[in-house]
Amino acid sequence: MQHDRTITVGLVILSLITGCANKGDTSAEDQVVIRVDDRMLTLGEYNECFAQIRMSYGSDEANDRETMRAARLRLLSQLAEEMIILRRADELDLDISPDEVDKVMGELQKDSSGEGFQYLLMKQAISLEDWKESLRKRLLVEKVIHEDLLPNVSVAPEEIKNYYENHWRESAHVETVRARHILLNNEDEANQILERLKKGEDFVTLARRHSVGPEAERGGDLGYVVRGQLPESLETPLFEVPPGALSPVVKTPFGFHIFQVIEKRERGKAKIEDCMDEIRERLMKEKLEVAYGPWLDAFRKRYHLEINKEVIS
Repeated sequence: MQHDRTITVGLVILSLITGCANKGDTSAEDQVVIRVDDRMLTLGEYNECFAQIRMSYGSDEANDRETMRAARLRLLSQLAEEMIILRRADELDLDISPDEVDKVMGELQKDSSGEGFQYLLMKQAISLEDWKESLRKRLLVEKVIHEDLLPNVSVAPEEIKNYYENHWRESAHVETVRARHILLNNEDEANQILERLKKGEDFVTLARRHSVGPEAERGGDLGYVVRGQLPESLETPLFEVPPGALSPVVKTPFGFHIFQVIEKRERGKAKIEDCMDEIRERLMKEKLEVAYGPWLDAFRKRYHLEINKEVIS
């Protein structure tokens, strides 16, 4: 189902760094930072990845030792996670063909002008070939999750009915918005993105290029959000935005947010047949998030995993 694939993309994006590609070359920085069986990531390769992350921070944050240390450790964890899943791809004999990469790349280029796509590569200081390799890895991680984890997660009709009875049926006149979302790591970049949006740049394109939120691959689409579903720090500004308008930059412990409201509506008592797909998607997402950790931990134990935190200080 299409909604299953959408959920998978949202989950995977949490553990991927756009534009980071292992070159596999030998250099002075050849200490191994991460090893997963025969797969290795060297310090030089790690530093290339982190250089792209560092560019997303403002100058004050980039010069703060503790902030950068925390960012380096987060990247280390994310790359280890990616390498574990890619090792699982080896076991399953899964791969992504050049045609698959070209197809997705063509779809991404359709969403932005040629100049916009070149700007993306320049901003990330990455070559086209390295960017395509990064895309290949992202698609491969998604394929592994889609073929190895997703079949073990399902939502029974009884679960949909129970959720409807307990959480949905009596939600009379609940305010709902459909919105898009961009999440950024620092305020300077968030303000710059907001100014570009105000000048008419496409929200979907900017979300795919810059957002670090799990819905970035969907152009920032959050779907329908019911009042009471989000933390108050996000919900209050979101529900104050008129349809078609942009929110100001919203600071929360999660980062800096920009919302675009597509539609607002009040929902009366919904019939179950009208909300089955929405309930199924919500339950599927919850189950995937619960299943993902144990699924990954099983491979952490199966494979020979080494993570050398000391060399990235």
